[in-house]
Amino acid sequence: MTSVFIAYASGNAYHNQIIEGAAKAASSTTRTVTAWSQKDISGSPIAQSVEGWIENADAFVADISQVNPNVTYELGYAIGLGKPVRLIRSSYSSFQDVKNVGLLDTLGHDAYDQQPALTKILMRKDETTTWSQVVRNKEQPLFILQRPGSGDVNGRVVSAIKKIARVRFRNFNPSEISRLNASEAYQHAACSFGVVAFWMDGTDEQAVRNNQRAAFIYGVARGRNIPALLIAHESMELPLDLQDQADRFFKLSELDKMIGEFRNHVADAQNDFVVVKPQNERLLEQLTCGDPVAENEAATLSDHFLQTDGYRRTLEGAANLLVGRKGSGKTAIFLQARDRTRANKDNIVIDLTPDGHQLIKMKEFILDRLSFGTRKEVVAAFWEYVLWLEIAYKLLEKDEQRSLRDDRLLPGYRALKALFEARVDTGTGDFSERLRRLSENIVDRFKASSLGEGEIGQLASSKVLEAIYGHDLRQLRDGVMDYLRLKGFVFFLFDNLDRFWTPGGFTDDDALIVIGLAESMQEIARKFRRKNLDFRWAIFVRSDVYEFLIRGMADYGKLAVQSLEWGDRALLKVLFEQRLQASAPRLEESWSKTWARASVDTVDGVPIMDFLIDGSMMRPRYLIRLFETARRRAVTFNRQQIDAEDYRVALRELGWQVLEDLDREISDLVKDGADLLFEILQARQDLTIAKLRYIAAKRVPDQDDLAKLIDVMLWNGSIGVLDGNVPKYIFDTGYKRQYLAAIINADQNTGLALHPTLVAAVAGP
Repeated sequence: MTSVFIAYASGNAYHNQIIEGAAKAASSTTRTVTAWSQKDISGSPIAQSVEGWIENADAFVADISQVNPNVTYELGYAIGLGKPVRLIRSSYSSFQDVKNVGLLDTLGHDAYDQQPALTKILMRKDETTTWSQVVRNKEQPLFILQRPGSGDVNGRVVSAIKKIARVRFRNFNPSEISRLNASEAYQHAACSFGVVAFWMDGTDEQAVRNNQRAAFIYGVARGRNIPALLIAHESMELPLDLQDQADRFFKLSELDKMIGEFRNHVADAQNDFVVVKPQNERLLEQLTCGDPVAENEAATLSDHFLQTDGYRRTLEGAANLLVGRKGSGKTAIFLQARDRTRANKDNIVIDLTPDGHQLIKMKEFILDRLSFGTRKEVVAAFWEYVLWLEIAYKLLEKDEQRSLRDDRLLPGYRALKALFEARVDTGTGDFSERLRRLSENIVDRFKASSLGEGEIGQLASSKVLEAIYGHDLRQLRDGVMDYLRLKGFVFFLFDNLDRFWTPGGFTDDDALIVIGLAESMQEIARKFRRKNLDFRWAIFVRSDVYEFLIRGMADYGKLAVQSLEWGDRALLKVLFEQRLQASAPRLEESWSKTWARASVDTVDGVPIMDFLIDGSMMRPRYLIRLFETARRRAVTFNRQQIDAEDYRVALRELGWQVLEDLDREISDLVKDGADLLFEILQARQDLTIAKLRYIAAKRVPDQDDLAKLIDVMLWNGSIGVLDGNVPKYIFDTGYKRQYLAAIINADQNTGLALHPTLVAAVAGP
């Protein structure tokens, strides 16, 4: 007897009748089909009852007519258990809500209208294969599904994982990548030894997306018996399936204990795990391009990292400001430069990845009340204070044990420790947590003094600096440099400073913060040179932030700037092939034969490498994501080769991601501009700059805002300028936005082209 269990969202009574009636009609003497509403749950916890029904069923059917967290959790749980699954959907329901979430829309589903059609679907054999097994990630065993934006809960959990649990982790950050499909979410959860997700209050789009992802990933982890946390505040109401399973907290401090206990469960899972080599592993299960987020493959990045000129100049200290669009590979260079320099134990590597929101409190309380000239001085002083403290912190952390065994180091170590502890109490935690406490300490010092009251714009610099430093900084600075005579060189690497800034939201104070950091680095480098010490530094920033630097920093020409943008298609192809070849080192045949087995040669007449590189908009992150989405889809459908439809679906999904990324930037730039890009897409035929401005003027009457909008679209590569009939995008012109802007400003009838990746999103089914 075969049993099939159907999960669906109860709501519309007529829809319920269709499902229940079809389930009864599809049942036979050899096959029972049961909807969840036909089960008896009286007196039993609902979550345990539902999980038991899924475990006892031979196959699972999920109705995705509505976006529903209970159904999504149960689907993840069934997939985690290895059950054959089938998705169904009423053709009377809009599929747009499912597409907006971006989790299940790329999975195949069967549509039905009335009971007879659904009965036929439910009578079919469950031919859908179970999802493939994945190799566990021992190097970065924990996966974190981060909440959108930023906040204290995110920061506290990540800090606790770094400093209390001390587990290397991977993460999905919706501020970096807007879409997460089901196959990718499954991969993240299934290869882990522990999963952390957050629940959010509310019904807005961000909350719905986060909660759908959390429900699915938590379900997969539970089904595969992987330790999992679903973190929710005590006051939150969760869906029935998850209400009693969530891990609750009331105070932020309780998260530290929660993570500490969870670490033990992760360790137990690692200790109990027995490696079982997959039987007859298919080529597409071996061949992978890696993760589009460099942090998620930090432990294995060196296996396939392409050493570009930008990387070499960073390593040598010849490049100080590394500039590139999101997804251009800044973090990959950051990680490799860090690890390469760390290989020499005498070198001091200070790799800092703060979240931009950590500076908000200081900005709001202090900077907003200062004159511009004083603000600049305060920011420079703040960064110099932070940087010297971080050098001291790293020296003390690195040599805590070594100094006890080395008589040369011990006296200097004790002196430096006394100087450091006299100045700051930042406690434990990662840099973001220390920076938050440091900012709070400075704000408290302002409040405790007369500086915290009234207008402080005309205060003497010495008073402001005293409030920032608390103590004279010179003694600590001299103590650091004296101690460093026994060490190698210092390498400061700064990433993610601008992660939560957007082109439209980037203010003069934000520019001051980046400029102040760069100037403080230069000042410290000068002090090191006077003492014949080696100091290297690199700040990684987005291209739009660099634009502000150019306009806002009088002596920006003194910085050693290195562009990390990709303009060489052949080099991008080398990166792609190097990653794939590194994933399957034991294959004995030539690469050309392997690639021919793995993928079709063309898509709609376009050679496959041209299809992938064109679709990627010359960004490694998009290239990796495009290929991986197609590969995972082929694996899910049990194919031996990636076919053209896999690539088309992957391009549509990437197009939605690019659309959402740009739409988010537009929303921050112009009020009520959230749907503007979609209007432009609908009017893309015979598009000119005059037509674009005409369409946009309805929502963006301000000419300065309109100019910013066009700049964002040029930077993103979403629009190109027609040269004859051939579109030229920013990556075709050496990333000279000014060149493209000059062309369109000179002639209002200049033809424009929207990038095919964006068009693919709205042109698909």
